Amino acid sequence: MLATSGQPVLAKRTENAAALSRFAEARLAELSEDNDTAVEIYREKLKAQPQNLLIARKAFAKAIETGDFDLALSAVRIIDANGSIDAEMPLVLFADAFESRDWRRAGVALKRLEELGNFGFLSPPLQAWTNLAVNRKSPLDLKAVKDNRTARYYLQEQTILHLLARKEHARVRPLIDEIVEQNEARMAPVRVIAARHFLSVGMVDYARAILRFSGTSTESRLLNQIENGTARRNARAVNFEAGAAFTLQRLANDLGSQQAPFLALVSAQMADRIDEDTDYGHLVLARRYSDAGATELAFDEFAEIGPDSPYRLIALNANLAGLIEQDKFNLAISLVQDAIADDPDYPQLHLLKGQVLQMDQSYMEAAAAFKQAVTLAEQQGAKRSVLANYWLSLGGAQEQAGIWPQGLESLKKANELQPRSPTILNYLGYAQLERRENTEEAVAAIKEAFELRSTSPAITDSLGWAYFLTGEHEKAVKYLERALAGEPQDPTINEHLGDAYWTVGRKYEARYAWQSAKLFADKEDQDRLAKKIDLGLMAELVSP
Repeated sequence: MLATSGQPVLAKRTENAAALSRFAEARLAELSEDNDTAVEIYREKLKAQPQNLLIARKAFAKAIETGDFDLALSAVRIIDANGSIDAEMPLVLFADAFESRDWRRAGVALKRLEELGNFGFLSPPLQAWTNLAVNRKSPLDLKAVKDNRTARYYLQEQTILHLLARKEHARVRPLIDEIVEQNEARMAPVRVIAARHFLSVGMVDYARAILRFSGTSTESRLLNQIENGTARRNARAVNFEAGAAFTLQRLANDLGSQQAPFLALVSAQMADRIDEDTDYGHLVLARRYSDAGATELAFDEFAEIGPDSPYRLIALNANLAGLIEQDKFNLAISLVQDAIADDPDYPQLHLLKGQVLQMDQSYMEAAAAFKQAVTLAEQQGAKRSVLANYWLSLGGAQEQAGIWPQGLESLKKANELQPRSPTILNYLGYAQLERRENTEEAVAAIKEAFELRSTSPAITDSLGWAYFLTGEHEKAVKYLERALAGEPQDPTINEHLGDAYWTVGRKYEARYAWQSAKLFADKEDQDRLAKKIDLGLMAELVSP
């Protein structure tokens, strides 16, 4: 009897031990970044133990991190059935209902969202899009959005998108004209959406007018496509899916800027579920994956943005940044070269190639890429400010490659095109100071840069160093100390200040500044700094 009665207990303990072992295996898979294994174990455990909230919560988190919507949905349903749903989770239920065109369930999910509080402000705008989906001839009613203090922040763009979706073009144009004149970066995605919508209905001239200020690279790209007759492939009318998705995409971007990567990722994924396979959706989702550390998933999303998309350059930039951070320069150069093969006459791609080569210290090749960018931009009649930036990049690469006379001419050309740019003036002046040539002209350029941007530590350092080289050592100390206050770990500023301290007799402080510089300096500079710390300042050891 004792043996018989003990068997169920033993079996139960064995099952629990096996379950615990499997859970531990999932945790180990997570720690080793084997997400596929972790997801499959959580999926298996969720089916076996549907009442286990710990498993459900871990499954939800891992599902979001890996973009597994079905697992996330299953986990949320279990969590909700157990009465412990989190504030963001109704968004998953809403996205599933919206995609399925189950408007009753969508409404229930929005009620839950509102009850839970934190994301309740999303309920009015998402309900408005649901109402439009149910009855596309219903009158425009955004009163609930206007009455909600947080939702009101999104009222302007929501109104524009609703009017576009309803094709009420006469009503929407004054609102669009307003955001065009304001030319705020935040509203750039809305301007692009509006331009693409008007392209879809054949109103090309008005689409061109919306983009006329080219406030962002995306707008500039789309405007160029309109001018050369290739923009039709980017035409896209606004509908209720696009409007609901943009509501969540906007939230995802805002949460990302507020350092809430997981919640931002939830919002971006639900937007993708509602309106999938759009270039802007891929961009938003890729950025959120990147913020969450899911580099490979981010790379895949960026890769979905095709060469014709106006968001192509932004996506390519982000991908390249990730590769460069991992020191994968060959892959980065190959990626940008492939983009150039798709669009060889796009000057910004050549500029991007030059920047990658420059970061890889391939200065001659970078200069050649920048030269090609300049040539194409000039042929295409780019703005003076754009050309100035291209010439500055070319001059910088030429200077780094030792092609100095040409580098100086390029920097002067940049200054002619944009004569009161602090960045250009500072580079023009400092590059000449480094070579101890045209000192009077160089100092004048740096002084003008400082007058225009006195808050810049880099420009303040240049001015202090200019005073040092012209013998005004006390003035040099004053400005170099000010520069150091803005960038206390900058090795160049610390070395400059050390040289100035030594020259005015403050030798203990000089060695302290040189030691600080040595902590962050490159290897070649560390040798010079070590000699200064040991021997003091000699003519051959003065900072370049």
